[in-house]
Amino acid sequence: MPSLRSFRLESESDYRQIAHHGKRVHSPSLMMQWIESPDGVCRFCFLARKKNGSAVYRNRCRRILRPIFFEKAPSVLAPVWAMIIVKDKEGEMTSKRMHRSAEKLFEKMGWL
Repeated sequence: MPSLRSFRLESESDYRQIAHHGKRVHSPSLMMQWIESPDGVCRFCFLARKKNGSAVYRNRCRRILRPIFFEKAPSVLAPVWAMIIVKDKEGEMTSKRMHRSAEKLFEKMGWL
């Protein structure tokens, strides 16, 4: 099995490519912007912006989301490069809500 680090987007140019050419899928707490994978591997980045809350909150969001998406990556038939953006503010988010939103994204992408 590949390491979890291999599922990360690394360069800023990759982020820009997704931001400019990506399609969007929304769920209550998350938005995913994605493009088809040019290298045949699922890769993700997770964005929680400063306006959403403190650094502790933003890091917590990333810690919750990474295992959810990285676990799903090997089973995706049509690999994508994706940015997952947290929409909830610090007071609204719970771990359960984040998991449900991720599941809704998976349903909309046909990954279930």
